[in-house]
Amino acid sequence: MWTVYLVEDEVFVRQAIREILAWEKHGFHVVGEAGTGKDALTDIRNLKPDVVICDIVMPGMDGIELLRQVREDGIPSRFLMLTAMSDFNYARDALQYGATNYLLKLSLSDEIILDNLSRIKGELLNELQRKGESLYQLYYQSWAEKWRHGGMAEPSGKPIAMPDVIDSLYLTVYTVLTGSETISWEQLVKMGIAPNDAYLLIHPFMEAGETAFFCWSMREDTGPLTTLKIGGYPIAVVKGGTLSTLAHQWGLALKQLDQFWYGEASSPVKSSYLAERELEADFLLCFEERHETKCIELMDAIWGGMSIAGYSHIEVKQAAIRLAEMIVTLARGREVPKELVLGERSHLELLQAMKHWVTACIRKMNEEEGLYTDHPDVNRVIRYMLEHFRENISVKDLAKLASMNVDYLSTLFRRKTGQTPVSFLQNVRIGHAKQLLHYSEWSVAEIADQTGFTDDAYFIKLFKREVGQTPSAYRKAKVISDLSY
Repeated sequence: MWTVYLVEDEVFVRQAIREILAWEKHGFHVVGEAGTGKDALTDIRNLKPDVVICDIVMPGMDGIELLRQVREDGIPSRFLMLTAMSDFNYARDALQYGATNYLLKLSLSDEIILDNLSRIKGELLNELQRKGESLYQLYYQSWAEKWRHGGMAEPSGKPIAMPDVIDSLYLTVYTVLTGSETISWEQLVKMGIAPNDAYLLIHPFMEAGETAFFCWSMREDTGPLTTLKIGGYPIAVVKGGTLSTLAHQWGLALKQLDQFWYGEASSPVKSSYLAERELEADFLLCFEERHETKCIELMDAIWGGMSIAGYSHIEVKQAAIRLAEMIVTLARGREVPKELVLGERSHLELLQAMKHWVTACIRKMNEEEGLYTDHPDVNRVIRYMLEHFRENISVKDLAKLASMNVDYLSTLFRRKTGQTPVSFLQNVRIGHAKQLLHYSEWSVAEIADQTGFTDDAYFIKLFKREVGQTPSAYRKAKVISDLSY
């Protein structure tokens, strides 16, 4: 409600003005009245009303002097001046000090007052909207803290100065898990989730697949925390807040969305999940080795662990982005699929999207290195060797996998790749051995065992033949190269 203060030395005139309108019906509330300019000045300094309806001619401090002192105090109240005389000198003086208009008492009516109040309301609303733009800095600061701490942190750092008028408003937060889609305030109204024309300010804020609507009103909107899902959109509504509780309200709304993220009646119970980093390390090693099946298994384990540990949906998104960034480093400069990660609206959907992306990365890398061919059965054999090179694989095993006899597979494989199955497998093993020599501290014998060689002497002999150096010499040369770089 916009506030109104009445100043008139004649009691019956004050009473008539107070009763001439159903003030609250039109969005105004009379907060006080006075019969002298001196008493009015004290109240106006304390109340800072939006509108002052004031008589010009009063004993002692008249309306012109009251207006002048209010302006000197820096109070922006709009003044509607009343006079019983059509004296333009008074009117000119009032307008000079910033009065909005002057009204003749003899012709005063509800229609005239409403017309003037409507104009003032428009000015006040425009001013409020302009001042309200400063809130976006607070939204961004609060979101940065929530993203940094998984969705639950209060904003830190230097407080942002806000206009007094914002501090007096009430806040309702509507938070929607939109993913890659967008949603408008008009859609929420059409869905029956949000009221039409109930708020003075509506600020949409979109980040990381989340859309929040910060709705500011002069009337407190109280009620229980509401969560629902309409049209595929998980939505949480928190009412009854203020500027000081904004971060807390937003955090509550985001937390409520977790139940839709996991598809359960409530969020998982928060518990320890210490294996995440270990699983990620195993996953990255398997990705380097391009072991599709094992990568998928490990992703299932990582996602399952986050669910058991009660990760918020924001924490899950952060974990997915972190994993994607490490994959990109290994996948030679591919872009992090943030739109893919932030575009999903459930734990399972994000897992499936990440699986698809990881599989596509592995296959694309293999294609770029010429590892795959145009023959699906040969590609099946290649994929098997890439994933199981540590094991004791025979050509007979590969032929069985491709439903071919040994001779036919060997001939077809050589025609498609330029290598025999045995030499292809050896090159895969040597390639992984080179990575381990460069990045691990394992012994040569341990590396031989980890890459499928049962005899380390044979491994050394084959490595020297293919690379031109023994494994130890290759490792030493890499260390010197890294140091010189």
